[in-house]
Amino acid sequence: MTGIFKKRIQKLQKLAGSAIPGMLITQPENVRYLCGFTGTEGSLLLAGDSSFFLTDGRYTTQARQQVCAGRIITFKDKIKELAGLVKKNGLAKLGFDSRQMTVEQLRDIERALDGVRLVARPDAFDGLRTVKDSAEIKLLARGAAIAAASLAETLACVKIGMSELDVAAELEYRMCKKGGSGAAFPTIVASGPRSAMPHGTASAKLLARGELLIIDYGVIYEGYCSDETCTFVLGEPTKKQLRIYDTVLKAHDRALAALAPGKPLREVDAAARDYIVAHGLGRRFSHGTGHGLGLCVHEQPIVSTRSKSIAQKGMVVTIEPGVYLPGWGGVRIEDTTVVTAKGCDIITRTDKSLQTICS
Repeated sequence: MTGIFKKRIQKLQKLAGSAIPGMLITQPENVRYLCGFTGTEGSLLLAGDSSFFLTDGRYTTQARQQVCAGRIITFKDKIKELAGLVKKNGLAKLGFDSRQMTVEQLRDIERALDGVRLVARPDAFDGLRTVKDSAEIKLLARGAAIAAASLAETLACVKIGMSELDVAAELEYRMCKKGGSGAAFPTIVASGPRSAMPHGTASAKLLARGELLIIDYGVIYEGYCSDETCTFVLGEPTKKQLRIYDTVLKAHDRALAALAPGKPLREVDAAARDYIVAHGLGRRFSHGTGHGLGLCVHEQPIVSTRSKSIAQKGMVVTIEPGVYLPGWGGVRIEDTTVVTAKGCDIITRTDKSLQTICS
């Protein structure tokens, strides 16, 4: 087992506590984080100082190439194999992530592990990936660079009358050509009144002069997701567009200035939200200010009014306030940041001053 995976497993065991001697990991992102496996069928069982990776015959060769675990097991009946390992290792308690298991899966395991107490520990898994190590931050920064370069090339191709779907296709193609393995999420390209939808994924709508254009995009690079949102004007901006954009940008900048180790993330949210409220647009800011980012595009911690997290060095979070006016349009400005010893660094690359295209 390489050192980095050993440290990560020890981190999970510490979060779970010594009272739980065994842990079952089933979420693909957590499996990858803890042992390196990138396939879709794999589970990791931790039993004290021992670790067991379980997969089916489709992934035996891949597992032998990728997985850092004490033993790799190819199963014909996963539940039966798991039950045998739990019994053989004398586990009286087994922790699991209740948010990553269906009711049916839980019932099957309970029946097979008669006498073993299953303990839901979503809190331990929430804390597992919130702070990134230096290797993860490098991958996230590389993904952000690929995404930004791809967007710059795409913008040069955008024309009035082009469909949102065409813009998304151009962007996703370029991200893959530059080394990404796909889009991190369905690319949002929303223009005109559709830009008032925070998750307005690309449609057949044609771009029209004078409209706002929101592009929320990301690439997967070595398993890690990038995330960035830019808002543009197709042609010369109106006074209202300039005013709304300026309000969102200043809210975004205030949140960035507030982000530092020891800061409650709900206060970072408030730094952006209070500014938007003060400008009479509070009802039009309908989501949190940000979220964690890594192997999933939405991870812990959250940056919102509901957040209970405190910023820590190494956390990677987005800052993305927005204002949405139904029937008119919207503005969202998003950067991905890394919390540093004194504040935060921005790893996304696109300039967030208002850009006009198709002028």
